[in-house]
Amino acid sequence: MTEVIIPPQWTTLDLVDQRGLVMIIGASDTGKSTLARYLFQLWCRQGRRAAYLDGDVGQSTLGLPTTMTVALTSAPGEDRFPPQGHRACYFVGATTPRGHMLPTVIGAHRLLQKALTWGAEVIVMDTTGLVDPTEGGKALKQWKIELLAPSVVIGLQRRRELEPILWPLRRDGRVRCLELSVSPHAVERPRELRIARRRERLAAYLEAGRPHLLEFKRMAVYDLERLAVGTLLAFQDAEGLALGLGVVEETDRLGSTAIVRTPLPDLEGVCSVRLGAARWDLANQREF
Repeated sequence: MTEVIIPPQWTTLDLVDQRGLVMIIGASDTGKSTLARYLFQLWCRQGRRAAYLDGDVGQSTLGLPTTMTVALTSAPGEDRFPPQGHRACYFVGATTPRGHMLPTVIGAHRLLQKALTWGAEVIVMDTTGLVDPTEGGKALKQWKIELLAPSVVIGLQRRRELEPILWPLRRDGRVRCLELSVSPHAVERPRELRIARRRERLAAYLEAGRPHLLEFKRMAVYDLERLAVGTLLAFQDAEGLALGLGVVEETDRLGSTAIVRTPLPDLEGVCSVRLGAARWDLANQREF
């Protein structure tokens, strides 16, 4: 990220001694990721043990599309981005929280708890741009706030699109609500450009993949009913966190085995597999 212009209002945020979770909400292309990175690096330079929680499954900053990722600074005072310390990933299996809100909320909670066990003093969380109440955005943000219990929620608002979410927070003493206008330097990108970015990242990741045989009867498999050629899946560790992704290339008639292409060199440490809702065309390197 180069030539980032920091709006003056960001420098006046009173978050120097902040602890716990700071959640940033806003529609797509309002500057959430830039603000999250700014705060993360600000705390790092102050010698804080900071973590960055990337909760955007569609336009992820730290991980791959369909996943959420949390990463810890490698040492107090180290402000490199992406963070170089501990890292954990949770597979949602879709590039949008629509229709997948439960795993989105649960995954965010799991990653937050992981950061706390690592000793993070302060965690900044970037979120998806889904805020429209008619599409479930209001419910998603409200219940995520209820579960994760952030000490601060920062709303980036262009017009009044966050009002259904912010209105009760202003009156709720459990959370501090800060509201910022969207920087004039924040650029709204067309949907096609966001799709192209996802495609490029997944294509680059899977390019180095090689086939592995999976015998589903010998391991825990979640959402097996989604098994089909092109299904995106995650290889998970003993905690249910993602070690890596793969794409189903072939399946047998009974669905007991499959050939999966993945960049993982081997399946050592894999305790379970979770099949996602997203599909990937390996031949044409695109979603379908």
